[in-house]
Amino acid sequence: MRLVIIIVLVLVVDCYVKSQDVIFSQVNESPILLNPANAGSQHDIRINLNYRQQWRSITDPFISMAATADAKLFSQSRSSSFGAGFFILNDRAGGAHLNTFQSGIIASAKVPISNEQNISGGIGFSFFQRSVDLSALTWDKQYDGLLYNSTLPTGEAFSNERVNALDMSAGVQWSYGKGATTLSSNDNIGAQVGMAVFHLNKPNLSFDVKTNSYWRMVFHTTVSYGLKNSNMQVSPSFLATFQGPSRMFYLGTVVKYRLQESSKYTDYILARMVNVGTFYRFGDAIVLNAQLEWGQYAFGISYDINISSLTRISYGRGGVEISARYFPLRSSASSRLL
Repeated sequence: MRLVIIIVLVLVVDCYVKSQDVIFSQVNESPILLNPANAGSQHDIRINLNYRQQWRSITDPFISMAATADAKLFSQSRSSSFGAGFFILNDRAGGAHLNTFQSGIIASAKVPISNEQNISGGIGFSFFQRSVDLSALTWDKQYDGLLYNSTLPTGEAFSNERVNALDMSAGVQWSYGKGATTLSSNDNIGAQVGMAVFHLNKPNLSFDVKTNSYWRMVFHTTVSYGLKNSNMQVSPSFLATFQGPSRMFYLGTVVKYRLQESSKYTDYILARMVNVGTFYRFGDAIVLNAQLEWGQYAFGISYDINISSLTRISYGRGGVEISARYFPLRSSASSRLL
């Protein structure tokens, strides 16, 4: 039985190394990780925090954490603007403690093409460090025929347990917004369509042999529209990512219920909303999501219900994710957009 568990752990880690990068289930709550073009595109200042834990029912949990901040720079009303962003991401996977740390900066620009539309683009530069703790694993040669003996040699030779690299990313996004979000009209409609490419320079992140990373291509779209003369808003989203042989498709909808609209006369009263949503990650999980937006703060929680072939050992227990967002009271964010 112990050998079976070891094989499962090795396969999980191996699949993780060859699969796609970390993508949070609450994709719109890590906007500059989704697309560098999002940096400074909506708010004067915005801060996002994300925490995700999954696969605790199978092995040592996979834990992902991120902190991002972005700001709008050199902007005037209805004019072009520049943006900047900064992020830190750490991901630890499985019993081998496969750890990926990434920190980077983003520069962006936004150009209006009409009163309702604009185009934004961004480019990112980051530092990657990936490490693994091989001493945390057990190997078949460490069994003496009766028991496991950690003092026995593993019989395996690895030239490196840590690798550093520089990474580049770029993205472009089209945004549209029209209408008002007041409780009396609520006829707004907003949309975003974007594309981003990560690992543009194809860094080598392999421990033992030189293997360049695949590009990760991201295509995403979100539409948000108010149900006229009501306090409800519907926001469907779609995300597709491609990285080497890996594919991921993510589709769902969030329904937003407005408890209080922003004040027309002062910046010190912002909207309050309760949001609930359901998403489907094709062939992998159903995601249930809830969020409270209270003025300049937002807090979200989601849970992945595993529906893949791993359900035989996960019993549907995927992972939990929480998020937090903050932007200052005096922000030029357009309430028509996302």
